[in-house]
Amino acid sequence: MIFKPEMAKACVFDMFGTLFNVHSCVAACQEHFGPEGTEFSAQWRRRQLEYSWLRAGMKRYVPFWQLTRDALDVTLREFGRAADLELRSRLLETYLCIEPYPDSGPALTALGKLGVRATVLTNGSRDMTESALTSSGLRDRIEEVMSADDVRTFKPDPAMYAMAPEVLGVEPHEIVFISAHPWDLAGATLARFQTLWVNRTEETQPELLGFGPHLAIGSLSELPGKFSSGQR
Repeated sequence: MIFKPEMAKACVFDMFGTLFNVHSCVAACQEHFGPEGTEFSAQWRRRQLEYSWLRAGMKRYVPFWQLTRDALDVTLREFGRAADLELRSRLLETYLCIEPYPDSGPALTALGKLGVRATVLTNGSRDMTESALTSSGLRDRIEEVMSADDVRTFKPDPAMYAMAPEVLGVEPHEIVFISAHPWDLAGATLARFQTLWVNRTEETQPELLGFGPHLAIGSLSELPGKFSSGQR
């Protein structure tokens, strides 16, 4: 499929890692870590995603907030910090008010001015998602939140992506799905969405079995230009 923004009736965003910086939690607690903070954050995120894929594949759903706590507990043990309950508590509190990327708010505002519907399709539990959106001041720029809680599985299970056309009342090809995660985009491409990769770190696109994204951008600041009046 060729990327055709003029056909789009809604933007559907991944949330954690795309609109919000999952590594901001550890950064906010950097005084507890020192040089191992970056490695700790990467491992926590890796465990979080691995557990979501395992639970989706095995049909053993738990809310993403529980999965996030489980991943943190394992990571704390791996780094010899299991007894540090104060650190655990602070990291989890920070996750509920996780920081958005600097380009997220302006991009959502610009899309709103262009009349483009902005929605979220997230693995996140509904409560943690609403908390993050509200604390960041972005909630009023998101028309609809579609959570894994609604179908009790995680991306890239096709049931997750099937929610969006039904909830939004549009055809799959009328959705532009935006994510920073290639594996997430593969699931969305399979669902026949138009897919856009936010490649902030200039990574090489991995092989995705023929289900790669239709377009890549380096920042969400580039997104509104794809929906300018001349292209719609």
